[in-house]
Amino acid sequence: MAVEPQLWIDGRPASADDLRQMAMVNYGAVTSFNYADGGVRGLDLHMERLAASARELFQLSLDESSVRNQLRAALDAVDAAWVRVTLTAPSMSLRAPEAVERLAVGIWVSPPAAPMADGLRVMTMRHQRELAHLKHLGTTGVIHARRKARLAGYDDALLTGEVGLILEGTLWNIGFLQGDSIVWPEGTMLDGVTRRLISRGLENSGVTQAIRPVSLGDLDQFDGAFACNAATPAASIASINDHLFPGTPDAMARLRQAWESQPVQSI
Repeated sequence: MAVEPQLWIDGRPASADDLRQMAMVNYGAVTSFNYADGGVRGLDLHMERLAASARELFQLSLDESSVRNQLRAALDAVDAAWVRVTLTAPSMSLRAPEAVERLAVGIWVSPPAAPMADGLRVMTMRHQRELAHLKHLGTTGVIHARRKARLAGYDDALLTGEVGLILEGTLWNIGFLQGDSIVWPEGTMLDGVTRRLISRGLENSGVTQAIRPVSLGDLDQFDGAFACNAATPAASIASINDHLFPGTPDAMARLRQAWESQPVQSI
């Protein structure tokens, strides 16, 4: 069945008051994923992310069973969709950020998201997201970075920290190919669900992986690079600034296979 975009708050269609609150107070946690075949790859990791964010941002516990019930209701007549789950606090305001009484669960359902295409051209930009280990509603910095990159003729921005250390993309993690091994950058960034699923699949197939600092000066060491996020199991990166990578279709296929090897978990 075709998906009509809908936003549910606590299991009911969002009201004008709900939307007003979300527009005025841009504070909260989020996770998003493609839903298909009756479930989600890495659903346990998405729930883990929401629970950890609820504790850190609101000092509240997440009622996972309630979130799952709301997801089932929102997706009851849907075969495939892009799903975005948010946690906010209806009682919070800019003047009283401590006023947190309960969590509100928002579920946005829309058509499935298309993956990023292979051959991404990215421009580096020194920027670190606020609370970079969390996936949250504060996106001005990453949208600004992506906008600057696209206005400069690139597909996206790659965020770097001090002394040129590579961190993450605007809405994606990055990995590097080194022979038959995978290198994941080390630093303060989001440990994405798709990155973790790929890592699980690679580990199960015996592929060597390493997590270590990667700087812009290290790019000559690698045979390729790729981006991954909830909509994209793996997309090859053709260039970082003026550094070109050769095409690696076999490696991309192995990465996607590693992701596909992870089971679809029922909601």
